[in-house]
Amino acid sequence: MNAQFRKAVAMTSVAAAIALAMAQSAVAQVVPGACGSDPHIVCAMYDPTESYQIAYRPGEATVIEFEKGEKLDGGGMGDGKAWTAGPAGNGFFFKPKAVKAGTNLILLTNKRRYVLKLVPVAKHDEAVWSVTFNYPDTRAKASAAAAARSIEARALLEQTGNAASTSNSDYDMQGDTALAPTALWDDGRFTYFEFKTSRDLPKIYRVYDDGSEGLVNPDDVRGPVLVVHDTARRFNLRLNDAVLGIRNNAYRPDGQLNPSGTTIPGTARLVKHKEASGE
Repeated sequence: MNAQFRKAVAMTSVAAAIALAMAQSAVAQVVPGACGSDPHIVCAMYDPTESYQIAYRPGEATVIEFEKGEKLDGGGMGDGKAWTAGPAGNGFFFKPKAVKAGTNLILLTNKRRYVLKLVPVAKHDEAVWSVTFNYPDTRAKASAAAAARSIEARALLEQTGNAASTSNSDYDMQGDTALAPTALWDDGRFTYFEFKTSRDLPKIYRVYDDGSEGLVNPDDVRGPVLVVHDTARRFNLRLNDAVLGIRNNAYRPDGQLNPSGTTIPGTARLVKHKEASGE
């Protein structure tokens, strides 16, 4: 192998090493892209193993907005004297004081670590004014929580369906049957008066054990069905001078638990559990 050939091989190796180093440098940092039509407003997928390149321009400020509940615990800059910087709410603002202020910025919050490289913007490009992140870990937690709520709701609705199978329609009526509902039942918790008619509807009174009455006309109206949020041994329906007495032959003073926690068919009310946010 002559000297000229060895020199050519050496130069090729050096060039390859430089190209590899440049390629590694080029992919070492994530450059956030525009969230929409404004190139000043950028977004990036958060990855704790990545660093992010943010382009600045002297005289223009930039804000990094963290997710809700995320607060800055600390941080540092390679050249802090060249910058004005500080936290505000769930964000962090910074603005260069010098033309050549390129440096790195590391931010530690109560949830994450952010590693940024601040570089001067290219001549014909736009500087970054706002940076927001998309958080896969938060989305994964939300999806898991939604799946858990769905399972819980299905279980409650299944219990409600089993409870509904024990609904009671054992009622006697005495008096002016012109006031009678077309259907009447209860589920051990609420009483349902169905009136499939165009005539005037009577007022509904609960009859107490001492014979006194209390108006219980419901605000819960579902088409032709008036839903009284209670059960009773006796009701009276009144319209002008007409009266219809109703007796519940299967009345249970203790009622029946509605596992779904709601009166809307096919739905369940779930207790919202607050997740620890680290605030």
